[in-house]
Amino acid sequence: MIQRKQTLFIIIALVLNLICLCLPLASFITEGVGVPSQMFNLWILSDGGARVFTPWPLFVLLLLTMPIGIAAILLYKNRIMQARLCVLNILLLIAWYIAFAVISLGQQDSLHATMAVSIPAAFPAVSIILYIMARHGVMADEKLVRSMDRIR
Repeated sequence: MIQRKQTLFIIIALVLNLICLCLPLASFITEGVGVPSQMFNLWILSDGGARVFTPWPLFVLLLLTMPIGIAAILLYKNRIMQARLCVLNILLLIAWYIAFAVISLGQQDSLHATMAVSIPAAFPAVSIILYIMARHGVMADEKLVRSMDRIR
């Protein structure tokens, strides 16, 4: 049901997560001369073009939020389940940030480089806010439906 505001919040969160899957999250700038390495959700692209698949958990966590978000949209008639799926996506995105911090700090130490975080790394945080707003809208709808049931 596209006209509900929580559905729009979930769709925007899905689009932001999809964009975050495709764009670089951070750059590792070494102290010597060379091209900085770029960190994506699935790999780290080094200056020689080699790909190191150390950050694959980031890809998996962000990819898991996609079908859960789509299921939350499609389960518009089951509001309690929709709210639970929003909470599950929030928890997965928090786990994504924990994994991002652990992996990026580990790479920063192993490369002896400084890290510059890109703007797409903030997209999951915006998605968390959108999922919180969507859950709030779902629960408001549930409260409204229950109050109408009491009146009958």
